[in-house]
Amino acid sequence: MAMLGLPVLVGAFVAGPIVARDLESGAYKWAWTQSVTPARWLAARLSVVAALVVSGVVLFTAVQRWAWTTGPELEYGRAAWYERAMYGSLGTVGIGYALLGLAVGALAGLLVRRTLLAMAAAATATLSAVVLLPLARSHLWATETQTWARTYSGPATPDFGLPVEHGMLTADGTRLPEELCWVSDPKACYTKHQVTGWYSDFHPSSHFWPLQLVETGILLVLAAAVTYAAFRLLRRRVA
Repeated sequence: MAMLGLPVLVGAFVAGPIVARDLESGAYKWAWTQSVTPARWLAARLSVVAALVVSGVVLFTAVQRWAWTTGPELEYGRAAWYERAMYGSLGTVGIGYALLGLAVGALAGLLVRRTLLAMAAAATATLSAVVLLPLARSHLWATETQTWARTYSGPATPDFGLPVEHGMLTADGTRLPEELCWVSDPKACYTKHQVTGWYSDFHPSSHFWPLQLVETGILLVLAAAVTYAAFRLLRRRVA
């Protein structure tokens, strides 16, 4: 869960204490008169925070992954790799979200220029990204499909994988939603719709790194775009 909240905290911290506070108090004027350009002022602040955040995320991820892969099984089993609370702390996406939060914080601080308001804006925008972007996660890599002969219990996702879609198959290969036969007499429903089996689209555990790397790449591109927008805004403000 810590990795879910970290980008929000980073965004709020950069927006408020790192950027907006200096703009609000006027302290930036002193810095800019000491032969430090506005771009260098912002770059220096962001690079220090970025180095600290990336180092911390890498260390936390390494420890978390070691504990997850080598630790004892709990009574109810080990958490699945695709669970949201685990997924962000087992690979590279934690770095991507943290850097996106940093970039959003910088842009919010420059736009709002008021410490508390900038922190609120950055936290809201970053939280939206943390909540919404993972909704597309299962579509970032081609799924695998497995089929079963008709049973009355429905398909189970194999290989401890991330389920994407499952349902019923007819004789001609048509896919039907599983809920169609959630009736008092499912056997009659299967016969009526000529159901011959089940299908399941899923991501096996071997898709963990492809999914991680694609999502991380998207996050880094977004972070770079937002950072570029922040520097462009700064340049326009001081022009």
